[in-house]
Amino acid sequence: MISFSTLIGITAGIGLFILAIMSSTDNYMMFLSLASAMMVIGSTFAASLISFSFLEVMHAIKAMFQTLAAGRTTQGHLRDLVQRFVEFSRVYRDGGISALEDSLSPKEKKDEFLALGVELMGSGYKQADIRVIMGDAMDSHWQRQSLEGKILNTMGVYAPGFGMVGTIVGLIIMLDNMGDDMANLGKGLALALITTLYGVLLANLLFKPTAAQVTEKQEQEYFRNQLITDGFVLLAEKKDALVMQDRLNAYIKPSKRFTIVEANE
Repeated sequence: MISFSTLIGITAGIGLFILAIMSSTDNYMMFLSLASAMMVIGSTFAASLISFSFLEVMHAIKAMFQTLAAGRTTQGHLRDLVQRFVEFSRVYRDGGISALEDSLSPKEKKDEFLALGVELMGSGYKQADIRVIMGDAMDSHWQRQSLEGKILNTMGVYAPGFGMVGTIVGLIIMLDNMGDDMANLGKGLALALITTLYGVLLANLLFKPTAAQVTEKQEQEYFRNQLITDGFVLLAEKKDALVMQDRLNAYIKPSKRFTIVEANE
């Protein structure tokens, strides 16, 4: 489900742009040019393929759409994680690793980082080893994903430049075809400038904002994974529910923290 702030941003950006056009002219169709769009998008994509591998570019584009469609990790999500680890501590102390594995929901079983923690505990690793292994997995995942934001930022840099290239190409074609007919100068110049408009819009309404959002999502995921790592370390130490609650609540704002008393009411 698309996040609320993303929906507002996209709607406001596109809506205000359309409103500005409609309030300024009746000739709306002059802002539509398939050739200009193909030149900006195609050239930006081609330049990105020169800078990065095909798979890296495709992963970045996929991450862009996934980020637009997915909500962020909120304090509520972190609170739910703390509650689950409090429940895990009771299950693990009473029934061991098999009971812990059975207590996972289908969604939790698909969570790669949670599944890694359960697998390490099932393999008999001690708390220090769990922290090291999960920390390495968390850092390597961060390094892989950080490239996605870099690629999107690079595309945001390329798009306006290729928009300007398209404008120059359009001006050359316009001047070559104009001859002695000066009446077409204004119309031809307007058409040539559309590529610059497309490049600036793509950079500032799509590539750069989504690059920032991808980076923010990765930072939130890293923070979440730190909480999960500490949770499994505490589980391996067989800490009781109260210790689990107090230690993991450090990741959450005071007003959102989970308490066992509230859960039992």
